[in-house]
Amino acid sequence: MRRDFVSLIALAFTLVFPSPGFAQSTTSVFISKSPRIDVKALVGKANSGNPEAQYQLGLAYDRGLGVERREYEAMRWYRFAANSGHTEAQNNLAYLYETGPDGLKDVAEAVKWYRRGAVYGSCMAQFNLGRLYLYGLGVQQSREEALHWIRKSVDAGCSRAVAALAQMYATGQGIPRDTEQALKLAKKAAKEHSSEGEAVLGVLYVDGLGVSENLKEGAAWLSKAAKNGNATGQFALGMLYETGHGVEKNTQEAARLFRLAADQGAREAQRTLGQIYEFGQGVPIDGKEAVEWYRRAADQGDTESAARLGKIFLLGSGVDKNIDEAVKFLTLAADKGNAYAQFNLAGLYASATGVKLDLRKACSLFTLAGKTLDVTQQLNEVSSRLAREDPASQQSGPHE
Repeated sequence: MRRDFVSLIALAFTLVFPSPGFAQSTTSVFISKSPRIDVKALVGKANSGNPEAQYQLGLAYDRGLGVERREYEAMRWYRFAANSGHTEAQNNLAYLYETGPDGLKDVAEAVKWYRRGAVYGSCMAQFNLGRLYLYGLGVQQSREEALHWIRKSVDAGCSRAVAALAQMYATGQGIPRDTEQALKLAKKAAKEHSSEGEAVLGVLYVDGLGVSENLKEGAAWLSKAAKNGNATGQFALGMLYETGHGVEKNTQEAARLFRLAADQGAREAQRTLGQIYEFGQGVPIDGKEAVEWYRRAADQGDTESAARLGKIFLLGSGVDKNIDEAVKFLTLAADKGNAYAQFNLAGLYASATGVKLDLRKACSLFTLAGKTLDVTQQLNEVSSRLAREDPASQQSGPHE
């Protein structure tokens, strides 16, 4: 399966904005500049009620610095500091509630603490609260509220918010499209050494938004972002290497960059890696690796990955054939409107493969798939069988 070079801005928007990395704060510099952390001293100060020490101890447990990484312990110390009004602790406590492991996640609590930190001036909490409103995560979606909090974060000097606002102007999401303003903001964020800003600026140059298209300049900014660990920069630069736009084509380097982005949870990169391993693009064909990356993307709601998984398990392509898994993933993708999944699932219902024979269900699914694919033959066959009320099955082959 070949992926054509397409506009990167939509992909970049989905990568950078909805899934931020660890919430940054002005006082986290204490941790980053300390070669050794005196945990014993921090514990003493924290137990005496010092909010800053409580926050720093939370950071230590959150990042595993000087102590074993333990999210529950990090949350406990963050909460002590947050209850004392420490805004960075409020933001980081909210972040753990939003993104932590099972047992910690509580979106309602995340909203509560983001809001508290935002009201009392944490620019990262303002950014995160705006992000929740923009996507309707734990709150009723509101473009107005999203823009309000993101602008406040920008005014407070949060470079990540500046980059996010640049993306909003570039795409016209929640705000009138203004590519010149997008470029201005992206340059500002990049000047402040924001990897998000570097990535957005690179994408703007690649797509020629607000500026003349310049693949070489775009690749240079994306390279900076990628080196600074930005998932969007890694993914977008990988796209350039895969297609040879702005850089010399190098499928191995593309695969390396896709993996870096995928390891950070970038859904599009995970799906792309699945395709690379399924079809052997720059790497040897490896069905198990393909399934692993498709599964990660599907777990994040990626419909195309779920459809590919269903087909792989249906045919046993590079992995053991598993009809139950095929039905599961094809159903997930079909329910979200994927025509190929609808086609293949219809074939299973028409042939009673892994599911109970249901010609009406098969007919319905073929009809849905027919909005995109040519299913005339299959619909005629199933309709004829329904008319005759003949339970004999005739399997419809998998469709790419």
